Amino acid sequence: MTPPGKTTKSATGNRRKSTGSPIGQARKESVLLAAAKVFAEKGFSSATVRDVADEAGMLSGSLYYYFDSKEAIVEQVLLDYLDTVIREYRAAVADAAGPAEALRELMARALLSVARNRYQVLILQNDWHYVQDFPSISRGQNEIAQIWMDVIDAGMAGGVFRKEFSARMVYRTVMGAVQAIIRWFDPDGPITIDEIIHIETELLLNGVNVPAR
Repeated sequence: MTPPGKTTKSATGNRRKSTGSPIGQARKESVLLAAAKVFAEKGFSSATVRDVADEAGMLSGSLYYYFDSKEAIVEQVLLDYLDTVIREYRAAVADAAGPAEALRELMARALLSVARNRYQVLILQNDWHYVQDFPSISRGQNEIAQIWMDVIDAGMAGGVFRKEFSARMVYRTVMGAVQAIIRWFDPDGPITIDEIIHIETELLLNGVNVPAR
């Protein structure tokens, strides 16, 4: 059941199709960057169009030249992110020599993506109860999960990965660990994202046990 004030209709259906000149396109991008920050920090439900406009340095009425609603803005923010992630994941799988290499590369790209797209990930985590009602967002998340599970299933079928766990459970466990770095990773801290990628991929793929000799 959809909560009051929410809709299952895709906001992209009402999104404006053109932003005019290159300057207009650049302005639209600045709105999306501002919106990602505002929605992540304030929460989508609490944030207002005026908040986004203030962050973007423009009048709130001017936002409606680019988007018809706050819902259209958040959907575009998340779709841009999800589309990029899906392209990167598909490229990783296509370039990998096999399931083991593909899974390691998926993990590396996922960790890097979380570090680079903090605001979008926070919106998905904190406001999933809202944004899941957009069919386009749900489709994107489902496509991502399927890419991972296809690799895991292939590894299980080929005897590379253990078979006693379901592919979905493996995916959820790994992705949970990957996305958790958003709560503690500091880009300016003593550990780099490259070091985190090395540590997490080793731990998640090989565990903490000393390899048998």
